[in-house]
Amino acid sequence: MKTVYKKNIDIITKTDTLLAAQISSAAVECIEVSVSKSGLPVPVAAASDGKPMMVHSRVDPVREAERFSAEADITGKDLVVILGFGFGYHCEAMVAVAGSGVNIIAVDCSPSMARAASENRDLSELFSAGNFFLLLKPDEESLARVLKGRSSKSVIFITHRGSYQLNRQYYENVLTMMKSFISTKDVNIATLARFEKTWCSNIARNIGTVAGAAGANLFFDKFKGMPAIVAAAGPSLTASLEFIKSNMDRCVVVAVDTSYKILADNGIIPHFCMSVDPQLINARYFEGSSATETVLVADPTVHPSVFRFFKGRRAVTGVAFDMMKWIEDISGRKGDLAHGGSVSTNAYDFARRLGASPVIMVGQDLAFTWGLAHAKGSYLDEQIHNKTFRFMNAQMTNRRQLTYLPPVFVAGSRGGLARTTQKMMIFKTWFENRNDPDLINATAAGVLLKGMPNVEHAGLKIPDSAVSPRNIINEVLSSAMNEPLTAVRKKLASRVNDMAREIDELIPVLEKALAQADELSAMIESGKDKSDPGKVGYILSKLEDADTLIESGSRSKGMLSFAMQRVIHTITEGYDTGTGTDNAGARSVFLYSGMLEAAHFNAKLLAKMNIILS
Repeated sequence: MKTVYKKNIDIITKTDTLLAAQISSAAVECIEVSVSKSGLPVPVAAASDGKPMMVHSRVDPVREAERFSAEADITGKDLVVILGFGFGYHCEAMVAVAGSGVNIIAVDCSPSMARAASENRDLSELFSAGNFFLLLKPDEESLARVLKGRSSKSVIFITHRGSYQLNRQYYENVLTMMKSFISTKDVNIATLARFEKTWCSNIARNIGTVAGAAGANLFFDKFKGMPAIVAAAGPSLTASLEFIKSNMDRCVVVAVDTSYKILADNGIIPHFCMSVDPQLINARYFEGSSATETVLVADPTVHPSVFRFFKGRRAVTGVAFDMMKWIEDISGRKGDLAHGGSVSTNAYDFARRLGASPVIMVGQDLAFTWGLAHAKGSYLDEQIHNKTFRFMNAQMTNRRQLTYLPPVFVAGSRGGLARTTQKMMIFKTWFENRNDPDLINATAAGVLLKGMPNVEHAGLKIPDSAVSPRNIINEVLSSAMNEPLTAVRKKLASRVNDMAREIDELIPVLEKALAQADELSAMIESGKDKSDPGKVGYILSKLEDADTLIESGSRSKGMLSFAMQRVIHTITEGYDTGTGTDNAGARSVFLYSGMLEAAHFNAKLLAKMNIILS
């Protein structure tokens, strides 16, 4: 037994030191080992009802495992997630059926089970397969570690019955967590594909505003001990308006752009309004708005029209992308915020960085409360009526929104079930993962956010404040010291000119590299790479020379990378490049094509930035 265990743990240590440590430190007293009729070891453990049960077949666990793998349709899948490891018989069978091109992840709630398996079975072939991974009690960090560079575009989840019966609740919870994580990963790729050029373009067009605007960090820690109300735009926001109005002098009120108009129309002037989305529609939230005392806190990637339509003071947050931090290196740090994919996540994080405590969320339904997608009176709600015609009334349009994504039903904050979607579940998980003892969900309806108080307005007693939030804001802005704007613009213009020169020199290099990569791809596709290795070696050496020149662009390579994040993530995460082939040359074509497109795009942006700054 000791020899088998040492062999297993040595192999596991070479590939996953964290897993080896979990197994080595686990106790095995709770796992009894029985012998099946075929002579193979089978674990016996206590089920959720306390009764002992065999995790694999008491007759022949190998034959049972073969049936398990045969019944799973993994055709076209690039990732198989098995809920439950036990002694790994079914995992070995799945690896044999799947082949090396499919990654297999087994998840188990019991390190003791994995320890007992390592002591009683030779698992060396399984753990040295190269495409099998075992996760014990995984969190999002360990999932990210295993999935990095591995495609999860087409995934199948398979439950091992014996393991599931030991701890049904755990495997149901981990299934939800993994689906949410993989959905987030896929959403990130889709978001990059949709918005990367929009982000680049908006930052370029906003560079003059960013250069002279106050940083959001001026307000950090200036509201210590004062409660904050963060008003999202969920359907139940209308039920919280009176609560916000009666406490707006006791709390710092942070609206999101979607909720700003609703609050203003009801006589509530929030102290701050958060805007982060790069789309033009988000600027419409402020169209026609009056002069206000609200301070706009905007991400540098918002549509430039946001700054034109908003009639009040403004501050900007830090650039979220490392590749564009050079703007802040010159104009000064603006203050970074945590991003969770929704403006309400930024608003919450801003409130925490203000020093406010507690942070009270309202309108954070994350659900279709009362059959609505947004609070009545919001711009998005009004657009429903603008889209109506004879054969599509407002109710039908709203129903279409509700049925666009498959419904998910979860526990509601006020009892019963709340109707939501997998996309909104991502934000639900984000807030729950904050583990913030000072976060209170006072949303009138919607999903139950675990790990925090879900209270009604009547249950919150907010004391009077000794100082007005508005006075704090006025004092902070009046005392802010900034470098003269003309000096900042001059420094930014100098950097832009340097990058433009590098990009202009890089374009012909990329054009030549793309042609050489195309030639290499054609050789590999036709099989000529085998008959003419000398030509292949020559092309590879020229591509290496091109890579060296690209890497030497110390000023421009960050901005170049920013405009091709979709390409980079598609390659590093193992996604299909869309070339119809998977040879190394085709991937090089995909890469250099993305670089060349980004270079031409950046040349135009830099020219635009130069005009704005001069």
